[in-house]
Amino acid sequence: MKKDERQPSTDDNDTFFLFFLITLRHILNRILKSTMSIHPKTPIVDDSYCQVCSLTSSITGNKRLSCFLCEHCHLSMCYDCFEQHTTKLIDEHLQLEKRFLQLTNLFHNKKQLFLTFKEHCIRSVNSTYDEIINDLENLRNESINYVKQQFNDTEVS
Repeated sequence: MKKDERQPSTDDNDTFFLFFLITLRHILNRILKSTMSIHPKTPIVDDSYCQVCSLTSSITGNKRLSCFLCEHCHLSMCYDCFEQHTTKLIDEHLQLEKRFLQLTNLFHNKKQLFLTFKEHCIRSVNSTYDEIINDLENLRNESINYVKQQFNDTEVS
């Protein structure tokens, strides 16, 4: 391996993989000017110009030629807007992933709380049932002793 060559870091691989996944979802194709006239995409403003820049061109006066198309969003974009678009998608993906992990943890915590509550309820029912059974056994023994006492008293008299 030469000195100039370096192994990509794990962060570089993760970023590349994330970028790859997002571009699969938002399929960005290089627009060929010849195919634009043959198979026009959804014409919102003018497919030959960046549709993102065109929205702000009335203020800034800048219109750039488009060189990318997001088939999912149906937007023609220049390179700068394409880069901002993909950066925004990556940021949104990371925020969604973070929120998903938060919700997963919340769900796990609530599930644990539910299981703890269930166990507590079962213990409470069992404890109450055992108390009632003990009280009924005591009442039964007292009743039996009372009846025996009554019979013993009648026999003596």
